[in-house]
Amino acid sequence: MNAPGKKHIVFLLCMLILISTCLGIGVQRSVLALDAVEDSMKTLKVLIHVLVKIQDNYVNPEKVSTDSLIKGAIHGMVGTLDRYSVFMEPDDAKEFNDQTQGSFGGLGIQIDVVDGWLTVIEPLPDTPAAKAGLMSGDKIVEIDGESTKGMSIYKAIKLLKGNPDTTVTLTIARRSESELRRVTLTRAIIQTNAVAQSEKRMLDKRIGYIRLRDFTRDAADELENAIRDLEKQGMQGLILDLRDNVGGLLDVAVRICDLFIKKGQKIVSHRDRENYEKVYYAETNPVGDFQMAVLVNEFSASASEIVAGCIQDHKRGILVGPEGHRTFGKGSVQTLYELKEMPGMEGASLKLTTAKYFTPLGRSIEDEKGLAPDIYAQVTDDQRQDIRVAGKIGYLPPSLLGMPTVESATDTVQAPTPTTVAEVFSSEEDSGAPTESENLYDIELLTAYQCLKGIMLLQTGGGAR
Repeated sequence: MNAPGKKHIVFLLCMLILISTCLGIGVQRSVLALDAVEDSMKTLKVLIHVLVKIQDNYVNPEKVSTDSLIKGAIHGMVGTLDRYSVFMEPDDAKEFNDQTQGSFGGLGIQIDVVDGWLTVIEPLPDTPAAKAGLMSGDKIVEIDGESTKGMSIYKAIKLLKGNPDTTVTLTIARRSESELRRVTLTRAIIQTNAVAQSEKRMLDKRIGYIRLRDFTRDAADELENAIRDLEKQGMQGLILDLRDNVGGLLDVAVRICDLFIKKGQKIVSHRDRENYEKVYYAETNPVGDFQMAVLVNEFSASASEIVAGCIQDHKRGILVGPEGHRTFGKGSVQTLYELKEMPGMEGASLKLTTAKYFTPLGRSIEDEKGLAPDIYAQVTDDQRQDIRVAGKIGYLPPSLLGMPTVESATDTVQAPTPTTVAEVFSSEEDSGAPTESENLYDIELLTAYQCLKGIMLLQTGGGAR
């Protein structure tokens, strides 16, 4: 058992931390809040009693330091709130900061918790995850033998990241397979770009395509540069692809909206528990005068929904998404509180949900459980999975874009007549005829392209000539 002196020190320490916090909140609000504080004190006494009992009687005394128990209590308190509020100890806080900077060591996958399981949103191109064949929708059920059921996103990120050239083994559940698969990956330094060079291009002479992968610090600048580059190539319509973009920084989302709407127009607002509203307005004029279509899916979240909602409400463009799916519905504001002034918490942070987002027309992204597309692409989830597996996201064949295909100008050489059945089927396999995967293309992108092309024709009064 612990000495009485130590018990009293623990008791007083906890009382000082917890009671002073509650009293501080109460005094700031009003004298009437003292009644609430008094009620809270009764519950806090139970907490202190349990803490002392644990320290006096738990079988492994090395696990019951005051520091670890207090941190455990904080994790527990925050964990009862919502999935986005989290207490981050110093290492976790550093990981969170690294994510927003766009450079880190790891596997190169975007992940989130979906239906209680750690889920691959998308592997980033040319990363260990992509090279190992991980796909969007894969459930990571174990990391190095540890179950991810109920695991926080920040703990998962901590386990997945590590020094370059170290390995991690993932157990994967894939909808199309009956058996779990185990994959060992070697970590590497991951350098991310919000706009990859291969994901900005002209689809035809008038319509451009840009895929925005995240909302890291340089995303707005990267997107603006990509838009200006396509405008130089004659772009009059833009398809902005926000599929699988799980969001990022609010100020970056605001800057990106600023690229598309008129100066002075509302971008987004958020309201706290006291109904105090902060409104963000466009501060500059748009980068160009072009029609827009925005691609979204069920993994377009947070900052992606701010941009999509802004464009939809101002009728700046249309939203296109897969049949049967809205956007993710993550429409809440998290405020990051650094706990550097609290002893023993240096480097730790508290990320707390403090408000809800509202689109320019006052729609709550959170309460409405996401945004509904204006146009639904007629594509099944199985088709979407096949398109992902074949690596055809963002791909449209020239024939669907009205572009000429390259045909050989040489004379056809007469092939010799086969003499066996095997030769017939062998020649068929080697004939160069397209395989099933080669016939796949991005149906959602085609829908956005056709809609945008039609809108541009109507706007210019064009038609068949």
